[in-house]
Amino acid sequence: MLTQTATRKAIRPPSGFEDYLCRRDAAALLGFASEFKVRQLEKEGRLRPIRGAMGSAWYPRGQLEALRGKLARPLSPTAPRVRWPDDALIALLREKPRTVVDLVVDAGISISRAERVYRFWLAHEGPGSVRAPGVEEESGDAAGPERRSGERIEHDALVRQLRDADPKVRAAAFEKLKVARR
Repeated sequence: MLTQTATRKAIRPPSGFEDYLCRRDAAALLGFASEFKVRQLEKEGRLRPIRGAMGSAWYPRGQLEALRGKLARPLSPTAPRVRWPDDALIALLREKPRTVVDLVVDAGISISRAERVYRFWLAHEGPGSVRAPGVEEESGDAAGPERRSGERIEHDALVRQLRDADPKVRAAAFEKLKVARR
């Protein structure tokens, strides 16, 4: 006789869909404590399952991983940790002035790693590197030991503008890059 505390057996995906995850595994991958949130995402149209035996829902792993990156949820001790690459941490430091503590809180990384990235950023760029895209710095000693030419600095600023959220800024940067290439 089965008791209520007995764990459920893992069910297998339908034939041909071996890379798909069941609702319970999808919840674990997305960092949810229960399957209810996955059902909610399905009702919102953000997840599209295929149905298996007895109506079980199966989700493509790629779709779940893409959704995991889009979900903005606060970090909790039970949530899976996202491994931030160093360049993404340095990009956070370039966005706005931050301290080591801000890095630890915003990115959820260890204090020692935050200190290491912050020291690297200070040594190579420092807080003077925070500037608006497309704004040129005055030449001189205040800019620091800049070895790139003015053309290269302008080109890099245009490339950064290609990553801007505003499509008008991206289009203008693209046109300027096309003209500069000729």
